[in-house]
Amino acid sequence: MSASRTAPSFHRPIRIARPYGLATGLTALTVAVLFLVSSKVLQAAGLPYASAGGSPLAKFHPATFLSLASLAVWAVAIGPGSMLATLAVRRPGLLVFAMAIALLTFQTAIVQKLPISAIADTFVLPLALFVSLSALRAPMMERLVIALHLFFLVNSTLGFAEYFTGWRLTPYYSGGEVITYDWRSTALLGHPLINTLATGLYLLILTGPGGRRFDLPLRTFLLIYNLSAMVTFGGRAATVVVLLLLAARSAWSIAAVLAGRRFRLRDAFAVIVVLTLIATVGSLLVQGGILDTFLSRFEDDSGSAATRIAMFHIFDGMALRDLVFAPDLAHVASNQRRLDLAIGIESFVVAFFAYYGIITTLLFFVGLLFFCSEILRSVGWAGLLPLAYFFLVTSTSTGIANKTTDMALMMTMILILLDRRFIPPSTNEPRAC
Repeated sequence: MSASRTAPSFHRPIRIARPYGLATGLTALTVAVLFLVSSKVLQAAGLPYASAGGSPLAKFHPATFLSLASLAVWAVAIGPGSMLATLAVRRPGLLVFAMAIALLTFQTAIVQKLPISAIADTFVLPLALFVSLSALRAPMMERLVIALHLFFLVNSTLGFAEYFTGWRLTPYYSGGEVITYDWRSTALLGHPLINTLATGLYLLILTGPGGRRFDLPLRTFLLIYNLSAMVTFGGRAATVVVLLLLAARSAWSIAAVLAGRRFRLRDAFAVIVVLTLIATVGSLLVQGGILDTFLSRFEDDSGSAATRIAMFHIFDGMALRDLVFAPDLAHVASNQRRLDLAIGIESFVVAFFAYYGIITTLLFFVGLLFFCSEILRSVGWAGLLPLAYFFLVTSTSTGIANKTTDMALMMTMILILLDRRFIPPSTNEPRAC
């Protein structure tokens, strides 16, 4: 036997198994932490996530670290060059959004001397998670679809339990103090308004293509059950907006039928039953006084409406150059104290201009628009109504101008629950007309 055949081959490449399993697991863990570990949970655990002091690392949400870790492992599994090339060709909007985030980070850290944790949790987290979710294979994505439907069923159940018993799964913190007088449920997402926002988004997905996977009776039950749970969370803007959008969707469907679109008698009967049940349950709740605490929020808003009017004076006395390039944050804070804006700037659009200036805000909003376009490219027009709902509701609060994981929640729900691989085709064939 020749020496060449017996000698070891030192030039044979070493094969390393690509860590697809690890990347998939980290992505699923990121989604779980995002939905189950709220900022209130972090505060209850003693971490100074939303308070002064403590380690700078404690200011970042754990889901942000996990999303970056999963993105890094996906880059190793796919290949950094291949991933970047694929994103440049197939998802150019993500790169535009990444550049917008870089600009906002520069404005935040270098110009305004502010912490970057808000940028990381609010925008870097959804960007990184978008890439990871897009890389998931069908079996894992199917498990996440089922998990999210179960999540909202459990979350609404907890909302009812907390509303009627006064017990709270997640303590409600404000300014580092536990709030005991607020009747609104906190459930799994930790804050009443976030619960209302997410549940409303789920309802819009459920009544659209994302609900086709369920039989009509189950879909009807989930709709009424989760819609009723929104009362326990007490979000006025989200509740009003989702009711208006659901009414608009129903009116559009009725107009399409009147215009000649074919329909099944079974579907028409189901719509009548759902509307009747909603009207009946709503009437019983009002007459029984169960909705009194919720309806009282429309009578006494604790100064929220006044804040939304006064906030436009936040720019009073500000130099035009500062407003264009970089507002004086001390001046903004002084105006807030003068206007008694204790609640804060109740619009993320106004807050962005007040914190970052006109140029940075407009450029960043362009990047944000590109990111939203990539979400729609992934799921189709079915994602338009949930996206519109999210920004309409968020525009009534500081929202994404503050440190929040709301955008990551929204993006994850739309990408998973409206994944076209798991949406049955629409059936409008008539059975009887």
